[in-house]
Amino acid sequence: MVCMGVAMMMRDQTIALGLLVPFFFLVSPLLELVPVLQRLAVYLPDRAGQVAIRLHARPIDAFGPVTGLAVLALWAAAAVLGAWWVLRRRDA
Repeated sequence: MVCMGVAMMMRDQTIALGLLVPFFFLVSPLLELVPVLQRLAVYLPDRAGQVAIRLHARPIDAFGPVTGLAVLALWAAAAVLGAWWVLRRRDA
C-alpha cells in the first residue's frame, strides 16, 4: 500500500520505485548507524515491518509485533491519504 500510494502521487511507477528502493535498502540502514537517529529509524516502514513478522522478539526491539504492524499500517494509511489528496487536487 505504501508503494501504491507513492506511485499514485508520482504518477509513475518507475519514479516511485526509484525513490522507494534506495530509501528502504540504503537510507534506512544508514540511519540506524547514526546514534542520534537510531531511536527514530525503528519507526520507518521497513523496520516496523521486520518487527511485525519476526517470530521471536529481540532485546533491541523497541516494540512488539502488534505495534510494528500498527506503525506499518500508519505508513500505508499516510501514503494512501497522500495519494487521495494529490489525486483530488491534481485531477479534480
